[in-house]
Amino acid sequence: MLDWLCPAGYNVVLISTAHKPDPRFGRSETMGTRSIGRLLVSFSLPGMVAMVVNATYNIVDTAFVGRLGHEAIAALTVVWPLQLVMIALSVGVGVGANSLIARRLGASRHSEANHAGAQALVLAVLSGMLVMAAVLSLTDPILFLLGARGAVLPLAREYIRTIVWFAPLVFLPMAANNIIRAEGNPVYSMAIMVVSALVNIALDPVLIFGLGPAPALGVRGAAIATVAARVVAVAGYAAYFLSRHSGYRFRLRDFRPAPRVWASIYAVGAPSMVIQLSSSVTFALANNIAVGFGSMALAAFGVMFRLFQFGFMPCVGISQGVLSLVGYNHGAGNLGRVRAFVRAGALAAVAITGGFSLLFVLFPGTFVGLFNPSPEFIALAGPGLRITSLLFGPVGASVVFAAFFQGIGRALPAMFLSLARQVVFFLPGLLLLPRLFGLTGLWAAIPVADGLSIIASLTWTAWMFRRLGVPLFATGGRRSRG
Repeated sequence: MLDWLCPAGYNVVLISTAHKPDPRFGRSETMGTRSIGRLLVSFSLPGMVAMVVNATYNIVDTAFVGRLGHEAIAALTVVWPLQLVMIALSVGVGVGANSLIARRLGASRHSEANHAGAQALVLAVLSGMLVMAAVLSLTDPILFLLGARGAVLPLAREYIRTIVWFAPLVFLPMAANNIIRAEGNPVYSMAIMVVSALVNIALDPVLIFGLGPAPALGVRGAAIATVAARVVAVAGYAAYFLSRHSGYRFRLRDFRPAPRVWASIYAVGAPSMVIQLSSSVTFALANNIAVGFGSMALAAFGVMFRLFQFGFMPCVGISQGVLSLVGYNHGAGNLGRVRAFVRAGALAAVAITGGFSLLFVLFPGTFVGLFNPSPEFIALAGPGLRITSLLFGPVGASVVFAAFFQGIGRALPAMFLSLARQVVFFLPGLLLLPRLFGLTGLWAAIPVADGLSIIASLTWTAWMFRRLGVPLFATGGRRSRG
């Protein structure tokens, strides 16, 4: 599916710098010897769990909000491009810091790694403050540009202003997550993400509908639940940094602004930021076209996005495992195993997205009804989900192919394939098809872009494997690149 379907995870995988495993960790050699299936499961499962839990939160959050009416769903859809901007800024910091810290740890420059970690936290807070100031001073003009109209505007304003008042706390978890991953503790990062998402899910019905002594806060309650979950995440990361389990030992002087370190962080993180910002622009344009068909169409578009995101997120976890395994075996010259990991990962991903595609095509009304059970909404959104799902099945392979390019050190093809979905394939369809076919054209622009993108990614991947001397669809393969 298009890159907006997994803005917080997919693009991080594609553009983040892959590092060779630290030889101090015993499992590095097993990456070249253990069975393909066992390695793929062990390396992919933590990421899959984290991605699925966060996608579940998004589904549940929207389902609760949907009980307030389709305008409330439309409001969440309108603010999503703005949240993508926040994600872009935090991802740029997190990915860049991950790379810088890992390289400094690998060189045994521990004090510099400490300094880089502290600077990443400083950048996260400053970025949050910048977004807070900009959005609070220009809320309505920004929301209007993003597609807010009529009854949707006050709901969107209520939601996003609640979020941005605490923007630094929203930014910090992404930076902290990457800092901990760079230290070699992805399981703890995953656990914090899972706990944060569960807190959000638990608070949603309480704050939105006013269960027990809590007052009913509507969409503001959903925003407060999101902020509360981020506070829990920040507390969890802070507890880790202060514990004996962390190798970081931050000092006050580490937090003094250091522009040279910032430049090093953004040098690596900038490509991720560009892709995320492109997603924001694409989504904003799609919102403005959808709202031309009414707020219910806008809400339907938001529902489809969340459903596809849920189906796609496990593939992101698979790609994370493929990236590391491809990188190790490519470095070892074992190209047959590289091909095996890519094929196994792509097949697993397609099995997942293909299953969701089949369900969405066969039972579209059931799925959109989870968000808003009104007959009018189901009558509009159901056929739309069926159309947009037509080519969702093979798209799961695209994120694995992009991870392959990143794993062999070819970041440019990975980034191009990501941008091609949004710019080269989707935008022309978005601008042309609704003019020709109305709302059906808007829905059709998504599978058209999906189909073209998977053709491009499969063709480029097969070509690269031929260059490596191990054709993607053949059997056997040489160990050395010669």
